[in-house]
Amino acid sequence: MSLLTLAALIAALPLLALIANGRFYKAAVERRWPAIGRRIDVGGARLHVIERGDARAPAILFLHGANSNAREFLFLAPELERTHRLLFVDRAGYGYSARPRGAERIDVQAALYADLIEREQAGPAVVVAHSLGCAFALGLARTRPDLVRGLVLIAPASHPYPGPNAWHARLAAAPLIGPLFCATLVPLVAPTASRGAVRNIFAPARAPDDYFDRIGVPLAFRPGPFRASARDVTASRREFALHAPLYGEIDPPAIVISADKDRVVSPRLHAQGLARDLQAVELVTLPGLGHAPHHLRPDIVLSAIARIETIGASRRAS
Repeated sequence: MSLLTLAALIAALPLLALIANGRFYKAAVERRWPAIGRRIDVGGARLHVIERGDARAPAILFLHGANSNAREFLFLAPELERTHRLLFVDRAGYGYSARPRGAERIDVQAALYADLIEREQAGPAVVVAHSLGCAFALGLARTRPDLVRGLVLIAPASHPYPGPNAWHARLAAAPLIGPLFCATLVPLVAPTASRGAVRNIFAPARAPDDYFDRIGVPLAFRPGPFRASARDVTASRREFALHAPLYGEIDPPAIVISADKDRVVSPRLHAQGLARDLQAVELVTLPGLGHAPHHLRPDIVLSAIARIETIGASRRAS
């Protein structure tokens, strides 16, 4: 072995160690939080869906936000599964779902969830979404109103916004270097930083003590899901600019739940923007809460679901 080859191997050792750590992290996290649903082929992708409740009952489809997974809303199941069919979806590329080409586009993901509802004969469904997931719920309601009974949108991200995306999202979404960043540095650094990120999501309120483990937060820092989230986030300004002018076309009714202290998305820009732009909408503003009000006030979410069903029923009767 030449000195040049030996030097190259020595130089590569830190990178190889980081790659090995990333693989170890992925395997450990997936042992701790395995797939607990079934995989359904839709629109050229295989989505992981956790299902609860009565398959013959009215359906509710749940769409999580960035850096999350289908477990985000699973805590609501005990209150709803006796009277509903519940479909908790790992969005495209998150959790245990595959990610098709172009999935950062709202219309591409909306088509996947429309196909899911049709294949499962679950429509029309109430769609409950959080944060960035709301953009895809809105896309679904606009393009396939026949499949959507109504929307419950929690701390929505929906409108063009000022300022750059976070540096780590831009780096993770970048071609070539992005996959390497996600495979090496993210599994090394993000798990330590994630506790602070969770505090910021809930601030100024306190996160539930079991949130981290119940949701499986570390699932988000595997290379594939982290890059999928970054690509959704960095494409969102462009996608919002394309779709926000079309919100007035959305026919299904919506209830928007916002918190006045949200540090992640601007309630004024997004929630109030939807209250202005949608045809049939109610805005509920919760004081003193942050970006995840559904975990601290599930009663408000359950009430909104019931209200949307009532509105939908009266519309069909008329």
